[in-house]
Amino acid sequence: MVEVVVMMMIIMVISGMVLVSFTGLHEGAALNRGARELALAIRRVQNTSLAVTQVDTRAGPKTPPAVGIRLAQGASIYILFADLTRDNEYDPMVLSDDPDVKVGDDQIFEGGVKIKSLIYLDALGSPQAVEVANIIFAAPEATVFIGDQDGVTLGDTLKIELAAASGRLTKTVTVRTSGQVSIK
Repeated sequence: MVEVVVMMMIIMVISGMVLVSFTGLHEGAALNRGARELALAIRRVQNTSLAVTQVDTRAGPKTPPAVGIRLAQGASIYILFADLTRDNEYDPMVLSDDPDVKVGDDQIFEGGVKIKSLIYLDALGSPQAVEVANIIFAAPEATVFIGDQDGVTLGDTLKIELAAASGRLTKTVTVRTSGQVSIK
């Protein structure tokens, strides 16, 4: 009887350790998936710009001069949009016939993944944080613009740090104005 109790205790301890490891494994997988999906979304925006695709607006189908992706610190979503006014910012409330429009639905990170920080390098090479960033590709060459919510340039590189739900695991997606997108 004592041996059975000891064996049950050993099995319970091992099971507990496996469950704790599985939770971390699930978070890591969700974080990796979120980073890959964000990189693919950036590439999708770039390809949309190169394809010179039309989008539906209130005034009918139009070919946008630029398309972009809007990212916000602390958010679990990002927005793909057509920059119809070519002002390098996302503003769906433009008081004209051509407000910027979303290209599809809001994209949601799964598994509690959020954008932890948005970092760019200033003119002196020092890292600076920003609350909102837009990555915009202008047709027809898919010229890249990285800017803040007001359309002000943030330089040549944007580092998007993603965090798992617990905040312990992070991944960084780096976007450069050369068009390079990398995940670390």
